[in-house]
Amino acid sequence: MKLKKRKQRPINRNDGQTKFIITRFYLIFILFLFTISIFSLPFFQNKVFHLSSIEKITQSEEITNILLTAMSTEMPELEASTDIGIEIPSLSTLAFEITTGIKPNELSSILEKSLPGFETYTSEVYVAGEGTNDSNLPVESPPPDFDELLEDEDSSKEESEENKNDQSQNASVFVYHSHSWEAFRPLMDEENVKPSDSSSVDPKENILLVGSMLTKELEQNGIPTIHDNTNVAKSLNSKGWGYSDSYKLTRELIQTATSNQEQLQYYIDVHRDSAGKDVTTKTIDGKKYAKLYFIVGKEHSQYKQNLKFAEQLHTKLEEKYPGISRGVFQKDKYDGNGVYNQDVSENAILIEMGGIDNQKQELQNTIKAFVNVFKEHYDGSIEVQAKPNE
Repeated sequence: MKLKKRKQRPINRNDGQTKFIITRFYLIFILFLFTISIFSLPFFQNKVFHLSSIEKITQSEEITNILLTAMSTEMPELEASTDIGIEIPSLSTLAFEITTGIKPNELSSILEKSLPGFETYTSEVYVAGEGTNDSNLPVESPPPDFDELLEDEDSSKEESEENKNDQSQNASVFVYHSHSWEAFRPLMDEENVKPSDSSSVDPKENILLVGSMLTKELEQNGIPTIHDNTNVAKSLNSKGWGYSDSYKLTRELIQTATSNQEQLQYYIDVHRDSAGKDVTTKTIDGKKYAKLYFIVGKEHSQYKQNLKFAEQLHTKLEEKYPGISRGVFQKDKYDGNGVYNQDVSENAILIEMGGIDNQKQELQNTIKAFVNVFKEHYDGSIEVQAKPNE
């Protein structure tokens, strides 16, 4: 019996090619979905696509003018509005600005590219005070060596604890210091202190003194106030935390104060700026004042309320004491803490009062001026709260 030979199926090369194409298509599709999902994450949107070069181009006045002019050729209604005051730069000027980030007619743009960190500061001015310009914008003080700083802690411990017990009941204002070590050179015992060494845990030399004077002035004007004298450097060190945890620590202080004093309305974090006397001092009617300014963090949803509060205080101060305020500045997470615990209340502010070279009397004069203005806002808020019960 003969066995029939089984016919072999001819190999269809088209089937192999089809499978290859389908497989490749699926791989490309999966890779596409994966890429979209990854780059849709907020982290990549902020870190990868938030490029300063792209932001500079989109914010460029020259680019805006060119686009407006181009659009006006197609939209007659727009043409009338673009005829006034718009200058179209030359292609060479535009190309130079886009490639280098430098505007030929603006010195500040050269400084932005030359000085580390300068570019970040220039975008943070919300309201500029008298004399505020690109050369004297606020700069954060360098963090001290906590171990070295705390060697002198014992000598000032007793007085610090004594001051800490001086608190009002039913207080409306909470005064505290996230950087309690910030000191003033004229108040320090040592001579020829370098600006970078202007740190102390002695409450007679550092920003705690300003907080104490501010609290006393508020109390004398009928505004019940708590002043927290915590040695933040010591507390951070005991927790094993670092400089970057300062606001995390003072948030705990705020929460403790709020739990004990539920009627608290205002939270004032008082700091000292790192600038010298020529920038931080103003003479008004023959009297010297330590200039101040306000910092508002943008990294929380209600920050515009804090911004409004700071601007109101700045405006009132400038009306009564022209030149005393250096302005209102905004900061995000790329230029500092970004929140500064201001999310706890729309009446939370950070004040930089004076600089490393200001005298005690200059600080006292500024405190009196600030409380004079703050009281108007405080009395107004009390009035508003009282109306519904009348």
